[in-house]
Amino acid sequence: MKKNTLLSKLQCLGWIFLCGLLPLRSFAVTYDLPSAGNTLVGHLQYTQSHYNDSVAVLAQQYDVGLNALIDANPGVDPLRRLGSGVFLTIPTQYLLPDEHHGIVVNLPEMRLYYFPTNANIVMTYPIGVGKIGKSVPVTRTAVARKTTDPTWIPPEDIREFNREQGIELPKVMPPGPDNPLGHYAIYLKLPTYLIHSTIFPDSVGKRASFGCVRMHEADVKELFSLVDRGLPVSIVNIPVKAGWNNNRLYLEAHPALEEFPTTTNSLVGMVNLVGNTVQKQSQLVLIDWQLVAFLHEERDGMPHEVGMVV
Repeated sequence: MKKNTLLSKLQCLGWIFLCGLLPLRSFAVTYDLPSAGNTLVGHLQYTQSHYNDSVAVLAQQYDVGLNALIDANPGVDPLRRLGSGVFLTIPTQYLLPDEHHGIVVNLPEMRLYYFPTNANIVMTYPIGVGKIGKSVPVTRTAVARKTTDPTWIPPEDIREFNREQGIELPKVMPPGPDNPLGHYAIYLKLPTYLIHSTIFPDSVGKRASFGCVRMHEADVKELFSLVDRGLPVSIVNIPVKAGWNNNRLYLEAHPALEEFPTTTNSLVGMVNLVGNTVQKQSQLVLIDWQLVAFLHEERDGMPHEVGMVV
């Protein structure tokens, strides 16, 4: 693992100058779908902080979730401002989910993938998801409708939560700067669950909502313009993904959600996932099992090469 860390630092030094010349993004990027059998898209980016930068602002600038940026940079304290010259890895490389149709929301990854119909591309966005015990169900659904400047009718559990904080919410909240749905809302065929913008941008990439999927306003504005009623939506729980890129095997591990146990929560389950992925190859594959074990513990949310066809 020390070799991988050294390689990351060398790559970081090579990217610093380039990142200083390029404008920071605040909207989703579009990737061409990889060739058949491959699932890796994007590239890791590297940057160097300026004095008084914050992790939250950098996450918004690069359109990555707050927790994703923290997981990729475990030595960074998100509660403190950064000094100048702090090297940061920007986790903008992903293994695609198996399903390539409509909207796919991967809860533990806190990321939404949109696969436009009849187009060989994917668009991806960071999201905020529900608190423990308040998550949107893992299920298949569809877009029911969409609206701009929505009126919000707070559910009783949210009103009770706010009462405990000394806040009495109105039974109906009209559009405006205090409306937590923001300017754009995509309603699902799951009652009370939405994909919407938020007046709390720091919550994107965190478990902070009462079940809805939160997005940065620029992101949901873009998605809002692209989706139509009836578009399939798959809400999945895939904390660990394995996939190929040019005969090299990659593993991407995210912290699991407490209320959604999966087989890959254990090292044995992760080993089985790698083994099942390798079995689909007709050639011999050399696996770095030590790195697999490390990723089971660290779960930094970034794809790592753990094997190759030999």
